[in-house]
Amino acid sequence: MVQAVDENPAAIRFRLTAAQMSVIWPGLDIIVQSQFTRQQSKRVLYAYPFRLYPPPAGFDLGIFDEQMMANIDALWKALRPKATVGGRVQMNCIQIRAAIFAIRSNLGLWRRRKYDERRMTPETKKRFSITKIMLRNLMIKSQRVIRTLERHLKRANRFLQSLVSPEDYAAYMDAWKKHLQWMKLRLVYFKPLRPKGISSKRKAQYIVNMLVGIAVRGLRTIGYQSPEPIELRKMMRLYAQYARRGRELQFTLPFLLRNEKDIAAAKHLANFVLRRLTLQPRP
Repeated sequence: MVQAVDENPAAIRFRLTAAQMSVIWPGLDIIVQSQFTRQQSKRVLYAYPFRLYPPPAGFDLGIFDEQMMANIDALWKALRPKATVGGRVQMNCIQIRAAIFAIRSNLGLWRRRKYDERRMTPETKKRFSITKIMLRNLMIKSQRVIRTLERHLKRANRFLQSLVSPEDYAAYMDAWKKHLQWMKLRLVYFKPLRPKGISSKRKAQYIVNMLVGIAVRGLRTIGYQSPEPIELRKMMRLYAQYARRGRELQFTLPFLLRNEKDIAAAKHLANFVLRRLTLQPRP
């Protein structure tokens, strides 16, 4: 762990308005409350599901740093009385970085809630819907506060650099980056994940492959040679489109998936091809 930097001499003072606090505090509270939940050995709602989706080898998992988390906890305690009214604050460069991260986390949560609205009933959406205008206004407001904090961050960085050696400063920033990545994955991971299973592209390929196999058997049964593989796959993709549009009422895709060896289905696909391509009889 990097040697702790005393918070008081490394901190700078500035003022935050109530409007600025309104976009900093929600995200900061989420971060701290998620860490508290994690410490209680409970499941964090927005954490990356490592067991279901193991990351690839070499993926940056980040490293927890106790001193960094202590800085964030101290910031949360200091800002709590000012959460709705604003006021003068005192932050070091790590705490300003944490405030910027809190704003982006709050935005991420809003986007995730907007995404989750797809599963809501119309009545629930009407009561809790996040409109595009609301999200856009929050983004504009958040960017303004981030730019303000970034100006204060430059001053805080220079202040810290005047107190420690370049090596210690570089090590301190490296520890923050690793801890930041750790928080992104364990505390505030809002990116939606696809359900595990076959992808839509692979599923479409599987269906075409299945139809090709049935059509080949059907053409062989009625005594015709199969067309070129590219042409046959094109015909089967066309058949799949027709079936999805409801133009194949008997031999639907679900029926064919369940009855791949059905002779009538094989002949039906063979005749579908014959009506569109000129094929040679089998010798």
